[in-house]
Amino acid sequence: MYFGSDIWFKVAGTVPEFGSNPFVWLWDWLKYILTWAIERSFDLTMAMGVPSYALGIFFFTIVIKLLLQPAMTKQMRSARQMSKLQPLLQDIQKRYGSNKQRMQQEQMKLYQEKGVSPFAGCLPVLLQMPILFALFQSLRLFDPAYPEYYTFFWVEDLSIVCGQYPGLLGWVLPVIVGAATFLQQYLAITNRNDRTQKMMLYMMPVMFGFFTRSFPAFLALYWTYYSLVGAAIQLFLNKRWAIEDAREEEARAAREEEEKRQKKLKKAGQKGKEFVEEDSDELKDDNIVTVGGVDYILPPGYTLRKKKVRAHPYSDEEETITVAVMPDGREKPVASLKKNEPPMPSLSSFGFGFGQGKKK
Repeated sequence: MYFGSDIWFKVAGTVPEFGSNPFVWLWDWLKYILTWAIERSFDLTMAMGVPSYALGIFFFTIVIKLLLQPAMTKQMRSARQMSKLQPLLQDIQKRYGSNKQRMQQEQMKLYQEKGVSPFAGCLPVLLQMPILFALFQSLRLFDPAYPEYYTFFWVEDLSIVCGQYPGLLGWVLPVIVGAATFLQQYLAITNRNDRTQKMMLYMMPVMFGFFTRSFPAFLALYWTYYSLVGAAIQLFLNKRWAIEDAREEEARAAREEEEKRQKKLKKAGQKGKEFVEEDSDELKDDNIVTVGGVDYILPPGYTLRKKKVRAHPYSDEEETITVAVMPDGREKPVASLKKNEPPMPSLSSFGFGFGQGKKK
């Protein structure tokens, strides 16, 4: 199907002509391209032998997601780096809280040293919002080439607003949209203990669910697909980044150990003594930590952090506890780690050799 076909003009209308306002012309072209892409996605389902605009929007969503994913990945990586910088940022706020200008200078200096941009998270949102608005306007006047396939289960016409369906049917797609949005945010959140992020984790899905009541069913399907594909990609990135964090933690621990060794070597040289390294067999492993008099095995990539919690749900008193922080930022009790217990003594140590008598 080529650009000048009858169906093409039926779907997208005439080619936008350049007028006095270039922004309106660009906006019309965006809607024009999106509508054309939707029809081409439907053509793919026709070639597969399962004609469906609902399936076509899935292929369309994958294309949009692949185009935006490089910017999204950059945003998600920046969010993770910003989460790691929170302790340092809080320290800067405490030290220069009375001097706002100095505090901002120190924060920008920290961003430059770590290669983090606090504004990187805005780009994907700015890229995604025009597509949503253009789709919303395009689908309101969308005239499909094959109306008989412009359906989805109980939805007789994908251009009908979700809230117009009676009873519970009007809430099915909004609930699905909210659940898909929650899943994507749950996997993408960098710090589930942060109050702001936790509030957005629950508020955004509810808000999107209510907004979907005024959206065409076609747009609700698009956002559901977009969230589910994004959740799958996020799950893959989380696993990859957890491995990277573990490697970075091992490299950092190795650097710190080497720095300690160099300091001991320098100190021994100043005293005119020969530096003798300790026997590694007698040293405690780096992954063994002692909390409350008990030795625990700390897995690679894990760290310990102290935090204040309420001693009782109905009390204002606080106590300091130690928690284990996983590579993805989640916390778990130290008691859930494996204890570093000595090996069980063998029976031979008690004199039971079972036939392995002592040599005379």
